[in-house]
Amino acid sequence: MTQPHDVEFASEQYQKWLVALKDEAMLATLNQAQAMMRGVMEELRDSVSDEDALAIANTLPALARGIMLEGWRLGGEKHVIASPDHFHRRLVSRLEPHQPPPDGLAAAVFAVWRKALPPEKARAVLERLPAALRSLWPA
Repeated sequence: MTQPHDVEFASEQYQKWLVALKDEAMLATLNQAQAMMRGVMEELRDSVSDEDALAIANTLPALARGIMLEGWRLGGEKHVIASPDHFHRRLVSRLEPHQPPPDGLAAAVFAVWRKALPPEKARAVLERLPAALRSLWPA
């Protein structure tokens, strides 16, 4: 069965993101990279306003956007992000049943996004990040 070009391209593009995250965060496998990319996406969307979650998701390519929004409900309870360390502790809690994430995981995901997204989309993500996480965005 053939796939539409945009579906095939989205899959290849996301695979490149996972390879980049594996390298950036010094992970052992692409399975770890997928779990950790998803963890950051879900924790971020559960921590920002619905408007910001949708704006960030809309900057991502189709497959990544779908992963970020899968299972999400508008109007859900939001997690307050007091600091990057607080966000990391929430990631550890989310991912611990599988494998605790490395320190700097959110910064590694943001580094992948910063490099992979067009400049205007990367800027849009940065503008929607909570103030407590902006220091994790690469310059």
